[in-house]
Parts: sequence; structure tokens; C-alpha cells
Amino acid sequence: MKIGQFSQHFNLTSETIRYYINKGLLVPVTKNDRYDFCERDIEDMKLLQKLKFFHFSITDIHKILSLKRLSNLDSSEELSDYINILVAQKKVLLGEKAHLHKVINDLQKEISSTSSKHTDAIKRKSGVPLTFLPYLACPHCQSNLSISNCNIERDQIISGGLNCACGFNATIQNGILIGQPGKISIYDGPDVERNCYRMMSPSLITLMQKAYHWMLERLNKCDTKGKLILEDFVNNYCFCHSNFEAMDKDAYYIITDKYPEIVAVYKNLIDKLNLDLQVLYIAAGSHLLPLKNNCVDIYIDFDAANEYAIFHNGYATDALTRYFHQNTYAIGAFFSLKPGSPSIQELPGSPSIQELYRQYPETWEKCFDIAYFRKYMQEIWEEALDYDNIGYVTDSGEDESFSYHIRGEKLGLSTYFMHGFKGTS
Repeated sequence: MKIGQFSQHFNLTSETIRYYINKGLLVPVTKNDRYDFCERDIEDMKLLQKLKFFHFSITDIHKILSLKRLSNLDSSEELSDYINILVAQKKVLLGEKAHLHKVINDLQKEISSTSSKHTDAIKRKSGVPLTFLPYLACPHCQSNLSISNCNIERDQIISGGLNCACGFNATIQNGILIGQPGKISIYDGPDVERNCYRMMSPSLITLMQKAYHWMLERLNKCDTKGKLILEDFVNNYCFCHSNFEAMDKDAYYIITDKYPEIVAVYKNLIDKLNLDLQVLYIAAGSHLLPLKNNCVDIYIDFDAANEYAIFHNGYATDALTRYFHQNTYAIGAFFSLKPGSPSIQELPGSPSIQELYRQYPETWEKCFDIAYFRKYMQEIWEEALDYDNIGYVTDSGEDESFSYHIRGEKLGLSTYFMHGFKGTS
């Protein structure tokens, strides 16, 4: 839907719609320098108009829309944040004149309907789909795994054991395949409260939404039917959770992280979407995934390269090389900061990089270096199908949201689309 049709649909001017876009309230897809509005934008506009009727400021509307875009208000934390915002606005309106009485009543209805989402959501119980068994293998010797003590419901393994003659073993607990985590840094930890999301600035969320659009468009250009799609390192962000409703229902998806509690968080959120998807959840170190070599057809990386490089001398792809093959695609987003000196001892010039070293002393010096990252990607992939600089923010949020980013410094976000893995040197 073009901007003229969209504005007429809501009885607004095109200038008003452009104003909302500039403020980050609407984030339509851009095609050939023109806006293309979809059903999600219509839903955002309806919510925007509802919140305007509730007398929320533009800033508060942006925060609520950002909260919805991140989580679809699926978890109790985000629902609580939303309810707290609504309740606070109710108190303001109660102190105003009597003509606001109708608005207050409508607001109470919204609070009640949102609160019921805690109990009304029907969670789809899922496990390890039997369709994934041909893809499983010992991460050490690549032998087939034997299965024992399984509890199977509707072609899903809810619990059980996986064993190899070489001594490797893993378990399936609550539908999650739990393997070996590998070495974990003392500076690392699971973000089970999803504070990286909740503390983000609205401008950063808008930037990420633009990257999501870009990545989803490239993903949908691929033949994904029957293909194995892997997303790793979801401790900070999970592209699949945010976009599953627009992704191919006939693909096979694997979502992994080294922390079982993080995998459980996203499994719970995705189960609440109640989508008929084939998803395998694995909690294990990236180089220890119990998968067959060369099985991954499409790799999704949203901040995984950055996250890995904070704790290792390299990018996430280095840990995943054996799962790729010569026809694998990679679609991702990479955050960047102004490079500093190559080591903490030399006192890096970039304030954010210096703070990054202080908080995470194991950080690789190329962690946020977009120029080096692109050169690296061109060396290990046959084709660079597309690149884009999505933009930057100078305010990334508070506390755990890029805690090392110094406000005022540019935090950039770039995307890539690669094909044909040829290996690392």
C-alpha cells in the first residue's frame, strides 16, 4: 500500500504520515525510495491512534509502539511495562477535568484487556520435532546418536536422552535439546529478564526494525521450503521470534544459545505465538551443536558476530564453519563503533570502545569494526549479494542496553547478505 492509500485509509494527510515516520512511530518498508505499507503498519497506526486518544505524548507513543514491535507483548515483563505505562496515564487523567471521564473509562478497558493476556494466551506445547532426527549427530565424532527414555507427544520429543558410543551425551528437557556449553567467560551471563530489549531507546528499536525489514526481505528471496535455517547467539536478540509470523512455515528452524535459560525464554515466547512451525531449540556452545556437518542452508546473524567477538578472538561464523556448505546463505546485522587503538593498554581513542574494554576485558579489537568485518566476510563467502548501512543512533538506551556505549557517540547498524561458504583460513 502506497502512502496516499495509507493516508486515505486513516483519513489523514500524507504529511502527517511522513511526520509519524520521521518520529519513528511508523516504520514501513522502503522500496525504490518509496514507502510500502503492510498489515503490520496498519496495526501500528491503529494502536497509534488509540494511544493518541488516550492523550499520550509522541514520546510515550513511540515507547509503547517499540515495546509492541519487540515482543508483541508476549511476555509478562513487557506486559507489565505496558500496563504500568497505562496505569500511570490513568492517574494523570484522573486529576484533570470531568470531560476526560470517557477517556479514563476507555483506558481502563484497555488495561483490563491487556492484563487478561497473561491468562488467556494458549501456549502451544512443543518439543524436539521428530523431523529433525536426521540432522542430529555427535559434535565430536559425527556418529548418529541413540535415543533413550523418550517422552513423545504429537511427533515431538518432550524429554529423553541422546548418546554416542564415543561418550558424548545430551538430554532433552521440556522440549529443549541440552548439550555441552563449552567454555563460558566469567564476564558473560544470561539476560533472562531481556533487559537488553527493555532498556533500549526507541530510536535504537526503530533502527533495529529497519534492519529486520531488510533481512526479512532478503530471506524471503531465498528458497526456504524444506531448508534448515539456523539462528545462534540469541542471548541479546532473536530475529526469528520477532519475525516468525512473516517467515516460511515449510522451513526447518534451529534456535540456539549456550544458556538453557535463554533458550527456554524464547521457546516460551514462540510457543505463545501458537504457530505451526518446525523449530528445534538447542542449548549448547556454538562449536558443540549436536548437528551433522554441512546441514545449515541459511544462517541468520543479528548481533551474533559482535556478541561472539566480545568473548573470543573472532566472529561467530568461526565457531559454526562445519555446519555450512558451498550453497549456504548468510543474512545478518552488525553493530559498529568508531575503532580505537588495538589494545586496552594503548588507551583506545573511542570512548565507547574504551568502556567496552573496561567492562569486557576479553573483547577482540575487531569486535565493532565494520570495515574489517566486511573484508572478513568477503574472504569466507563466494558472493556478497547485498550490503546496506541502515543508520546510527547516539542514544542506545539505559543500563544493560549497550551499557558500554557512551551517549553522543554514533552506534551504527549495517546489514549483509552472503552466499556460498568457502571456509576460513
